[in-house]
Amino acid sequence: MTIAKARGYLVHLYTTSTLLFVVLGIQFILEGRYPLALLAMAITLVIDATDGALARMYQIEHTAPGIDGALLDNVVDFVSYVFLPVLFMMHAGLLLPPVTLFATVVAFSSAYGFSRTSAKMADEGFFVGFPSYWNVVAFYSFLLGLPAAANTALVVVLALLAFADVRFLYVSRLRRHRTLHLLLSGAWGVACIVALFLEPGPWRAALIYGSLGYAAFYTVHSLVADVQARRRTASSVDADVS
Repeated sequence: MTIAKARGYLVHLYTTSTLLFVVLGIQFILEGRYPLALLAMAITLVIDATDGALARMYQIEHTAPGIDGALLDNVVDFVSYVFLPVLFMMHAGLLLPPVTLFATVVAFSSAYGFSRTSAKMADEGFFVGFPSYWNVVAFYSFLLGLPAAANTALVVVLALLAFADVRFLYVSRLRRHRTLHLLLSGAWGVACIVALFLEPGPWRAALIYGSLGYAAFYTVHSLVADVQARRRTASSVDADVS
C-alpha cells in the first residue's frame, strides 16, 4: 500500500471514529450522565468539521476509492446529528408527550434532508433546508432549561424547515468569511463545553447566553447570504435574457 493510499483510508477511519463517541454518548444518556453525553456530541461535531478538509487535502476519491466517502459521511452524520440527539431529548424529558411522535417527526424530516439531491450546494457554500443541527438544539434545550412545550415547538418548526427552500451557510465551503466563521465557531465550541461543567451561576449563564450570539450571527448571515445569492442569480438570468 502506498503512503497516499494509506492516508486516504486513514481519513475514512477518522470519519468513522465518530461512531465511538456516538456509542459513548448512548451509554452516557442511558446512565443519565447528560453533560458527558453532550461532550461526546461536541466531539462528533469537531470530527465532522475537520474530516472534509482532510478528505479534500488527501483526495480520498482517488487514494481510497474502495470506500464511498460521501455515503460514509452521510451514514455517520445521520447517527451523530439525528439519532444521538433525538435519544438525548427523549431520555432527558425535553419533549412533550407523545415523545415518540415528535422524535419521529425529527427522524423523518432529517431522513428527507439527508437524501434530497439538492441538500448541499457546496460550490455556492449552502445547505438547503435546516441542516439537522439537532445536537445543537439538544444542547441549548438542556442547558437553558426551557419548558418541554418550548422545546417541542422549536423542534417542530426546525423539522418543517428541512422541507423548505431556505438555505443555511455551509461554513467549510464558504469562499468569503470562512475564517471569521471558523474562529467564531471555535470560540462558540469552547464556551459551550466549559459551560457544560460549570455549576449554575452567573459565569455559566454568561457563557450559555453569550454562545447564542454566534448561533444568531450564523442564522442571520445565512439568511442575508441566501437573499444576496438569489439576487445575483436573478440578475444573471435577466442579463442572459436581455
